[in-house]
Amino acid sequence: MIKCCIFDLDGTLLFTLETIRFYVNRTLEKYGYSPITVEECRGFVGSGARSLMTQAFASRGGISEELFEEAFAYYLADYDSSPYQLTGKYEGIDELISWLKSRGIKLAVLSNKQDFSTRAAVNHFFGDPFDVVFGARAGVSLKPAPDACFEILTSLGCSPDECAYIGDSDVDARTGKNMGAHLNISALWGFRTKEELVSAGAESFATSPLEVIEIIKKEIC
Repeated sequence: MIKCCIFDLDGTLLFTLETIRFYVNRTLEKYGYSPITVEECRGFVGSGARSLMTQAFASRGGISEELFEEAFAYYLADYDSSPYQLTGKYEGIDELISWLKSRGIKLAVLSNKQDFSTRAAVNHFFGDPFDVVFGARAGVSLKPAPDACFEILTSLGCSPDECAYIGDSDVDARTGKNMGAHLNISALWGFRTKEELVSAGAESFATSPLEVIEIIKKEIC
């Protein structure tokens, strides 16, 4: 029986691609590089801010290690200054969260985005329906490592067999598998194609947040 759900943030709960691209391009332009496209940004996201910026600079010819660290610090501070502009909820997300809460299912968010921005965006758009919200934190491995998932499960008093993991990326598909989630649902409304997700080992798919309800309903009724 499903007793908790762990959600990814970017591309799952919130459409943040334009937000991410905005701050990446502000950083690139500050250091004399040309901006990236939406599709380039889509391909770069998923593995955390450092990986994102490393790929962005590499796509524009590279940058010295010393200057990268300066630029990366600028990106993080700039993003944290207003982490939810150009961001919006996906249609059906509020209904999904309300339905889960009404069934007594505990909810968590786990993102590879920096922790401050993750918490700020969740609070801004949703308030406090989530029992645990984690972004990237020092000393904790990023997804697809399952470490933070296990920390969340301990906090919620649940086991992997009682958990549904919902995310939109190849990283998320591997995260759900690595943590042994009973349900590992790939969100097709996010940033990756079904083909990319299948290549990452995804097996369960939802085309909309409301379809997630139908999948989970079978596990609790």
